[in-house]
Amino acid sequence: MKVAKKVQQGFTLIELMIVVAIIGILAAVALPAYNDYTTRAQVSEGIELMGGLKGPLAEYGYQKNAWPTALIPSTGTPGATELTATLTGKYSSIGASVAGTFPSGTLTATMTSGQANGSTVTLATADGGNTWTCTGGTVANKYRPVACK
Repeated sequence: MKVAKKVQQGFTLIELMIVVAIIGILAAVALPAYNDYTTRAQVSEGIELMGGLKGPLAEYGYQKNAWPTALIPSTGTPGATELTATLTGKYSSIGASVAGTFPSGTLTATMTSGQANGSTVTLATADGGNTWTCTGGTVANKYRPVACK
């Protein structure tokens, strides 16, 4: 009698279950990290919006020895003591004024959506805009860019 040798075809149930378990573990680690990265990108938008105002605010401050009384949207016409600016982004909006008395001042961005919704990040200067720090506000440190921790 000849015994026919059976050739294995496909995967066993155990092998498939191991692959599914490994994919599940990887997904459990990757999803929270992905959420943190997307929130960091959203917070960075507010900091970038404020970063675009560093130069114009410093120039205005040194020319007039005061901060502008209001920041108005780019579509508006500024008055003598106002400055036009991009105040809203997809995930954040900037306050309409600079808090403080020249040369010290603080600009605040409020997160309007995403995981950091309702949190704030501030850009502050004590020397009329020569140097700025972004360590203030209520946004958690894990969502801040490296320069703002």
